[in-house]
Amino acid sequence: MIRVAQILGKMNGGGAEQVVMNYYRAIDREQVQFDFYLFKGSKYVPVEEIKSLGGRLFVLPTLKHPVKYFRTLRRLLSENGYRIMHCHLSTLSYLPLLAGKKAGVPVRILHNHSTSGGAREWLRNIAKSLFKPFARMHATEYFACSEYAAQWIYGSRATAPLTEDSHPEVKHRRVRIMPNAIDTKKYKFSEKSRREVRRELNIPVKSLVIGHIGRFCPQKNQGFIIDIFREVLQQNQNAVLVMTGDGPDRELIKARAIALGVSSRVVFTGQRSDAERLYSAFDCFLLPSNYEGLPVVGVEAQCSGLPCLFSNRVTPEIKLLGTAQFLPLGNPHDWACAVLCCSGLRDSKAPEVLTQKGYDIFSAARDLADFYLRNSDC
Repeated sequence: MIRVAQILGKMNGGGAEQVVMNYYRAIDREQVQFDFYLFKGSKYVPVEEIKSLGGRLFVLPTLKHPVKYFRTLRRLLSENGYRIMHCHLSTLSYLPLLAGKKAGVPVRILHNHSTSGGAREWLRNIAKSLFKPFARMHATEYFACSEYAAQWIYGSRATAPLTEDSHPEVKHRRVRIMPNAIDTKKYKFSEKSRREVRRELNIPVKSLVIGHIGRFCPQKNQGFIIDIFREVLQQNQNAVLVMTGDGPDRELIKARAIALGVSSRVVFTGQRSDAERLYSAFDCFLLPSNYEGLPVVGVEAQCSGLPCLFSNRVTPEIKLLGTAQFLPLGNPHDWACAVLCCSGLRDSKAPEVLTQKGYDIFSAARDLADFYLRNSDC
């Protein structure tokens, strides 16, 4: 049995940590175990679950204290004698990857889950761009959640087809696409869950329920969802908006709902661990993000058969079913019309389709375990 060091940031209910946990639950833990390295201050850490599955947790200083972070991580990696480390911090992985290199970890995976931010995150975008080459420099293996995310961090040649004439660097930096896979049976639509959740949230049975799940932050663009919902209400007064998640912008979004006079029809559930039940209660799912790698919530929502509306800044690879659409940002009226047209068009074959397309977590976890085991003797 080998242990793999999974290097994360804060576990605050985001997509990257959810992907890692999905794989951890499904992987053969008699062959592969995960150790989780997290920033201090993580809010949603499934401590008991991780320990019960055989994993270990290590809390690190944040990158606000880079020297302390580097020294602590290098020491822990060296003491635990890892053969493989798997970094999920996008371009900020440059520091843990360097620590792993200095600690003698032979296999160092850089795994990108995202792309560049919106205008409000210009400083972060500059930092991401500056750190790209350093992150690549200290990695030995290159992963991404989608071709779009791969090209953003590794360059357009990273996913180009290999030929005999391919440049050596292209062959060396060949990227492995690791799907944001899920338990497709778990996310299958349930009429029972639909009734129960609507009753729990005091939503009338015949309401049009628009749903969103995500961390409240500029990336997810939740203020635009409130704008869309106001347009929807003008045409359907039975509509209800359910917003699930937590984050720094949550109170700001609540204030926007009040300012636009729609707060009485908006349900803020907070962070929840039963997303599969919520999807069954929704009639439509919105994700007008400013940027995404390949959002796991988009995979989950489609697995439930939901019609999904994504912004055209989300990777096209998220379109797994015919019920998914892309719209440009800027005009909430157009989004509202799309919501009213597509709601209720559920795809009953969704879990089977996603399984065929490689998004079943048990199959994907076997592939990941095989990769780890093949490379553990490097």
